[in-house]
Amino acid sequence: MRFSQKEREYAFAVAMKYLKDEDEASDVAQDALLNAYRHRHTFRGDSQFSTWLYRVAATTALMHLRKKRRMPKEFLPREEDDRPAMDSALEIPSNAPTPEDEILARQAVFRAEERLAEMGEKYGDVFFMRFRDGYSETEIAKRLRLNVATVKTRAYRARAAIRAELMADGL
Repeated sequence: MRFSQKEREYAFAVAMKYLKDEDEASDVAQDALLNAYRHRHTFRGDSQFSTWLYRVAATTALMHLRKKRRMPKEFLPREEDDRPAMDSALEIPSNAPTPEDEILARQAVFRAEERLAEMGEKYGDVFFMRFRDGYSETEIAKRLRLNVATVKTRAYRARAAIRAELMADGL
């Protein structure tokens, strides 16, 4: 199966609609056409091919945006400004936490652990395995002999409770 120029331009136009950046849209359009080729057997013919290709391209673009949102943003170094130069021995690196930041972080961890203890062991186990140890929901479900849906629910509830607790405390 080979895509025509018209179909390639169509996938690019759909990607541009979502991404608003030509370079990203070009990459996403290529991925969308690759996905369409890989999953061509799923096209049932109930609708026009262009409608199906639109859904593939749109889904690929949305997945790209979701993945992009999850990636940490890069911090660009600040350009030098016109401030007078300070003695380099007195300068504190901009990324070094202040003592106040460290105290607030410790308070937040303490409050989070306290809240998890109030919720019970079943929430704490799932929370720490998911967010501290980095296990996937499937791995946690296997280790704790639970359904994946149960693991997702407990992780969500624990995270929401901690977030609410920290927001209430102003942390």
